[in-house]
Amino acid sequence: MELTVNNLKKVINNHTIFENINFSIAPGQIVGVVGRNGVGKTTLFKTMTGVYLADAGQVSIDEQPIEDELNLKQDIFFVDPLNNFYINYTPIEIAKMYAITYSKFNRDEFLAAVAKHNLPIKQRIKNYSKGMQGLFNVLLALATRAQFIILDEPFDGLDVLIRENVKRILINAVQLNQISLIISSHNLTELDTLIDRAIILKDTTISSEYSLENLRENARKIQLVFKDGLPEELKRYGTVVEERGRVSVMIFENYTHEIDEKIAISAPLLYEQLPLSLEDMFRSQLVDEADFILKK
Repeated sequence: MELTVNNLKKVINNHTIFENINFSIAPGQIVGVVGRNGVGKTTLFKTMTGVYLADAGQVSIDEQPIEDELNLKQDIFFVDPLNNFYINYTPIEIAKMYAITYSKFNRDEFLAAVAKHNLPIKQRIKNYSKGMQGLFNVLLALATRAQFIILDEPFDGLDVLIRENVKRILINAVQLNQISLIISSHNLTELDTLIDRAIILKDTTISSEYSLENLRENARKIQLVFKDGLPEELKRYGTVVEERGRVSVMIFENYTHEIDEKIAISAPLLYEQLPLSLEDMFRSQLVDEADFILKK
């Protein structure tokens, strides 16, 4: 199965939240959706899953629009952590409801997984800690056996042990069942070790999309020091993400031999290649002038 988002658009109160959103997700892929606060990540997820009606475009699975095929809606699942209708119910009660709604939902396996992770099956979800709720949401999503699972800030509020447990559960599910995950998170360090691709939202649309494997092959993060400051010409080839006195840190998305020669000709006092992370690309793509002024 392949999920395709085609020219999706959403307008709320005459304000365009996003438009011209296009991407596809193949089986077994883990895709991160990244953007600044308020860019519309959660609204995108709600529109993809039918919580909000799209103003244009559509979401399809194997070229069939999910809005026309009710059975396909069982293959895309989204837990909204801020609007969970089931928080007043216990896992046992929730299992009964989801067994009716999702034909592939296995009630016994779900409750066994809940008990295995030491979550009280007779306690209402609203009485769980934030970390317990986050873990429960992941277990519930996987129990639906949907092909495409959307997770909005799944690591928010989780301590390091629960985070590692959640990541392990997700990776195992992808490897064993070839499901696909779409994840948004402000914890870019966690995403960096989990996702295959990153989709960056900016100014109501997708500004860029990266394969992390290709990114690490082609991009470079370089720390440079020049006697008289960073040459203006180099700024044409990359993005300055940090400046401390004469020290400049730049990210070059496509580092070429030409750029290498330009730097060499400029005779830096220091040239040092630094490890490149998803957070670096976030800063490269989304930092604005006001942010940069604050960092200086």
